Amino acid sequence: MVPWDGTTWGMQFIPAYYDGSSLNGPGASSWVSDARGWETSYRSRYPGADDIAVLRLFDPLGEALGYFGAKTYSQGWNNLPDFYLMGYPSMIANAERPSYERRIPVLRDDENNSFAQIDHHGDSTPGDSGGPFWAFWADGFSYAVGTVSGGYTVSDSKGNVLDDNNVAAGGSPMVNLINQVRTDWP
Repeated sequence: MVPWDGTTWGMQFIPAYYDGSSLNGPGASSWVSDARGWETSYRSRYPGADDIAVLRLFDPLGEALGYFGAKTYSQGWNNLPDFYLMGYPSMIANAERPSYERRIPVLRDDENNSFAQIDHHGDSTPGDSGGPFWAFWADGFSYAVGTVSGGYTVSDSKGNVLDDNNVAAGGSPMVNLINQVRTDWP
């Protein structure tokens, strides 16, 4: 969660976090210096296609440890069980250990100004938010197509559930933002 309204804040990124420290060793962490993204989902408190932020680290850990590529989600990938999500849900060891789910099919993506709200039935719970929604491609690399945003339920007037989905935020604005900050933040 980016503290968009905060005047003083601190955020630390610890890769491979597990029970209080990084599996990569005690020096494998960095503080966040900057954030870019869209504040609208944060302010509305609802998941959405624009719930995306990119963080800049004081120490660029990705050069040593690796990072995801990024792709714009394509509707042709709907119903393919190829996607993963990762995070630190509070349901697992009080968010002290990571979890992931694989073979998640995307139900649909709803586009709004090139943002994509990627609906799925992956087991996304509080703590997964902000984590990658991704897949492996034929080149052997992993690419994020979105970030875990939340979920929603739609019911009729009698309380019957019509739609109960989890959401990842993505689309070309996510890819463009990532490419832009990689240029701006060498």
